[in-house]
Amino acid sequence: MVQALWPGWHCNNLKQFNKIEDFYNVINKRKYTIFTGSTLNRTLRLRYITYPIIFVLLVLFQNCGTKKNTFVHRGYHNMTARFNGYYWSSEAIKEGVYKIEGNNKDNFDKLLPVYVMPGNENAKATFPDFDKAIKKSSLVIQRHTIKDKKDVEIPSAGKWIDNNWVNIGISRFYKREFFSGIEAFDYVVRTYKSKDKYKALLWEAKALNEVGSVSTSEPIIALLYNDKKLPTKIKRQLGALRGDYFIKRGLYKEAITALTEAANQPGILRKGLRKRERARYAFIVAQLYEDEKNTKKARQFYEKALSLKPSYDMVFYSNIKLARMVDTKRGGADKTKSKLLKMTKDSKNAEYLDVIYYTLGEIEEKERHQDMAIEYYAKSAQTSVSNVNQKALAYLKLGDIYFENSNYPLSEGYYDSTITVLPKDHPNYNNIITRKNTLSTLVGFIRTIKKEDSLQKLAKLSDAERLKAIDKIIAKMEDDEERKKEELEAIKSGNLNAITNTNSNDNIFGSGAGWYFYNQTTISFGIADFAKRWGNRKNEDNWKRSQKGLSIDNVTDNEAVNTKTTTTGNNKNNPKANKDPRKTREYYLKQIPLTDTMMKVSHDRIIEADYLLGATYKEELNNNKRSIAAFEDLNTRYAEHKYRLQSYYQLYRIYLAEKNQERSDFYKDKLISNYPNSEYVKLIKNPKYAEERNAQRGEVEKFYENTFDLYSAGDYEQSYALCNEAYTKYGKTDFSPKFELVRAMCIGRLKGTDSLTWAINEFLILYPNSDVSPRAIEILNAIKRQKNPELFGEGNNKPVKNSTDTFNLRLDSEHFALLVTPDDPKIVNPYKTAIDNFNREFYSNKTFSMASNLFGNNQQMILVKSFPDASEAYAYVDNLRNDTRIYAGTIKKELLTFFIISVENLPLFYKKANLNYYKAFFDEAYKTVIQQPK
Repeated sequence: MVQALWPGWHCNNLKQFNKIEDFYNVINKRKYTIFTGSTLNRTLRLRYITYPIIFVLLVLFQNCGTKKNTFVHRGYHNMTARFNGYYWSSEAIKEGVYKIEGNNKDNFDKLLPVYVMPGNENAKATFPDFDKAIKKSSLVIQRHTIKDKKDVEIPSAGKWIDNNWVNIGISRFYKREFFSGIEAFDYVVRTYKSKDKYKALLWEAKALNEVGSVSTSEPIIALLYNDKKLPTKIKRQLGALRGDYFIKRGLYKEAITALTEAANQPGILRKGLRKRERARYAFIVAQLYEDEKNTKKARQFYEKALSLKPSYDMVFYSNIKLARMVDTKRGGADKTKSKLLKMTKDSKNAEYLDVIYYTLGEIEEKERHQDMAIEYYAKSAQTSVSNVNQKALAYLKLGDIYFENSNYPLSEGYYDSTITVLPKDHPNYNNIITRKNTLSTLVGFIRTIKKEDSLQKLAKLSDAERLKAIDKIIAKMEDDEERKKEELEAIKSGNLNAITNTNSNDNIFGSGAGWYFYNQTTISFGIADFAKRWGNRKNEDNWKRSQKGLSIDNVTDNEAVNTKTTTTGNNKNNPKANKDPRKTREYYLKQIPLTDTMMKVSHDRIIEADYLLGATYKEELNNNKRSIAAFEDLNTRYAEHKYRLQSYYQLYRIYLAEKNQERSDFYKDKLISNYPNSEYVKLIKNPKYAEERNAQRGEVEKFYENTFDLYSAGDYEQSYALCNEAYTKYGKTDFSPKFELVRAMCIGRLKGTDSLTWAINEFLILYPNSDVSPRAIEILNAIKRQKNPELFGEGNNKPVKNSTDTFNLRLDSEHFALLVTPDDPKIVNPYKTAIDNFNREFYSNKTFSMASNLFGNNQQMILVKSFPDASEAYAYVDNLRNDTRIYAGTIKKELLTFFIISVENLPLFYKKANLNYYKAFFDEAYKTVIQQPK
């Protein structure tokens, strides 16, 4: 009693009182009031009634040690353990739980957790409350646990010690110190025989479920469920515990049964559950029924959750869930839409507008009103400020709709927006990434075709007409930018109706928007259509970039040629330098193919892009209609091109799949008449050709392994003989290059280095691009290094300094980015597209040209030019190398080599044609540039 009035008091404090007047003084200083009434009456009662009683109790309990197990000692320690420890500890826990529930933000688009738990970061905010609870209970356990003479606790003597242990475990649980909590609960179960062990078991099972040890919690839950003496208060909480256990096991039907029982518990009794808890359980049951497509039951439990008057968040989302389940076939949609539109005008729903618009979009989509659905999804994305999950869902819906409509450019844009905000734990995250990457590649092909077509049209105009057309392009760009500003202002002011639809037709086979430079969406996708595509993204530098640590200025189109630029920092005081290069005539004139060579390059780009476009439609998107259009457009435009054979075969297979026998036979006849000896014709004539070839391949492979094993064992003559036999026995196969290389190495072993050099050179003439050609080149280089070590910097470990035959270092001279890739169109073409997109996105204020050439026998060299000095060139290469999105798909960074090279060293690089030679120079000469702070 005294400690309930005076927290922290202990019986040893009695020694400070010599007489009752001293005790009066201390009590009065603390200003404790016990009785109500007038001030005079209260003072009289305190002095002549209450204080004497307290003083007598203090005298009675003067020798309150923990080593005596008497009625008086038990009574005193139980009283103080309850009112000074357990009570204040429980109050601190209640305060901490209140804060947790107040700060909790549920994601109603996912299955709610049964229990409201703080996250790792949020848990820290409530540490003081739970630490206080632990301290109070620990102090009571230390001072009021009755023990025998051997200093061993007597569990039956203290009625409230076990309760304090349970409170310590609960506090540890909410601090996410689960294993410490489990230890406390387990100690109570093992040590005490009171009914509080059931509470300890309940919380121990909760903690085990949280750490994922459901197999350990299972017997505890079974024990509680089957115990007939289970206290009513624990029995009322058991349904939620079982529901949590079943959900974590993925047993959703059993979870529905358990949580239904919990939701139906009476809430008016003292030992019953709170309405808010029951509403939560009802909402979870509704979600589980919804996942099972049991709409009737789901509606029933969402309505039950509403009837229990939960928090406004749950009220709102219950109504939203009910709206999304409306049966549009029975005519309930109009009423639901009116209710939702009315909700948009309620100020309480200001932060939920994105959810309301998204729900309206879903209803319109169910009714097949696609235009209205798109409008509402766009509004959802635009009004979503803090709910990134909802913004991601809106973008994803728009991406899916445009994808189903085969509007791939717009679809790609929305998927790109989706992955910038979509949580990585979304169930379809990897599929969305894959689709986005496919669409990015495809859109790159479309833009290449459009751009080259537009440039060729400009090339056919007279000089005066050409300049007039360019001026119109620039004027339209300025108009689009002005409209973009107006749309952004409309978004900021909330006037979404002011946003106009500026989508253009991206059908490369149609007309209208086919003029590339009039369509700013294809030049810099998102400039004219920023508001519709991106919504209200924060206005900041590098707003779309995932790696915002890179602060180099952004660029739009990297294929403008040979224009020197510098960084923004160097252009601040130069208005002319800061002018957008796309608003100058020179930008377009330098790209127009006015010579035969440039025109051929332009046509080659169209051929490459058109074929890969058709292949992407067929292989990646399963869109046979678009694939046919791409391949036939290619063959119509160009009578002869390098992909004619492949395109015929593709069209033959597509028409066969589409059951158009007439068109399929048409391309079959073309293949047989024009390419009678091709592999494709063999496949057509003999459907088992591939199977037979694979069977032969297995036999050849075993023969090759035997040949190589003989070489490895040092039996060069027998290995050489088998190489010759393989050609006679099997003819030309996929293993022919390997046999030829082993044959060359056998010659070297049998006849010496000069013969090996001759044999390797002969091999490279026969098979310049085979899988084993790089190994052959390595062997040749090793021979050259052995004969002429000074050429490789190995003689005295210093490169030869020869003014005409050695690279020179000038960091302040003009530099290019030098990128070396495997000579594989599946890598080179997508990589060039990726570089083009990278430049358009992150270097929009600069103009670059990009060229690629064959380098050696099995590599290609890509040059991006130009940069005013080595430092800026290396910064560009470093940013390109570290852009993770480029290398997330088929392009692997490990296959590429990144350099920079000065304009003076480039001719010598071509002459040497030795990558290792330049690498040695690069690593040493550019060391200071590479190591400078970024």
